[in-house]
Amino acid sequence: MSHVWRVLADNLGWKLLSVLLAVLLWVAVEGEPELVTVETVPVYYRNVDPGLALVATPPQTVRVELRGPSDVMGRENLSNVAVVVDLHGMRQPGETMFPITDENVTQPASVTFVRSDPPELRLHLERAPDPKGNSTTKQ
Repeated sequence: MSHVWRVLADNLGWKLLSVLLAVLLWVAVEGEPELVTVETVPVYYRNVDPGLALVATPPQTVRVELRGPSDVMGRENLSNVAVVVDLHGMRQPGETMFPITDENVTQPASVTFVRSDPPELRLHLERAPDPKGNSTTKQ
């Protein structure tokens, strides 16, 4: 028994220091755990040309998968997450596909967009009816 005690007590300071450094290194590398969540978020359409209208009931919500630190992934922090589809430059009627990427998903700074369902939005634009009853068809 005294041999075991001697082995344990020999260089005790260095052994305790190495255990402390190992714990600190583990905490630094492991850090805060990341969580993944799936949220149903609203879709906002902006910069719609006044001469065009979205038809065929465009999607109002999509499901997005997000990843981030556990302290940021609470409901209160994710309440402002949304998909913003910018229709700037769309001047002609027709059907267009808009992929959902991290560029058009608003999320907190430390949260990462993973994917969405659906991965893209199919939007159909038609000429908006003229409120005065005039024809808006271009010749």
